[in-house]
Amino acid sequence: NALGISNAPLLDLYRTFFDYSIRYGFDNKSGGFYSSGPVNARADRRAKLWGVKAECLLGAIFHYRLSDKADYWDCFCKTLDWINNYQVDWVHGDWHAQIDRRGTPSGDKAGEWKCAYHNGRATLYCLEILESLAGD
Repeated sequence: NALGISNAPLLDLYRTFFDYSIRYGFDNKSGGFYSSGPVNARADRRAKLWGVKAECLLGAIFHYRLSDKADYWDCFCKTLDWINNYQVDWVHGDWHAQIDRRGTPSGDKAGEWKCAYHNGRATLYCLEILESLAGD
């Protein structure tokens, strides 16, 4: 966008990567994305990391805006619910860095890429996109 170059030629690539992430890394039952895993197989590192959640939240709403596909909206809502219910520390502020398979939070709550970049950026862009969708 900053360069004035259209995203149009890359939309299929974006969609392919995001659909792959949903297929192999999304927790459809509880919401949110897992940490990582092997190629073409379900994620085997099942901790849920703040940065993954932030970027996938933004990816889901971005793809929903482009396609109006209900699966992307569902992914966005389930990821947002996960973040609100488990990742956000509503008592002391910010997001927990990691939630393990048992639901236990751990890790630093702030860092050079955390809060000021991924969390904040995703939140601000999601709000902007939601406002534009409400105006449609």
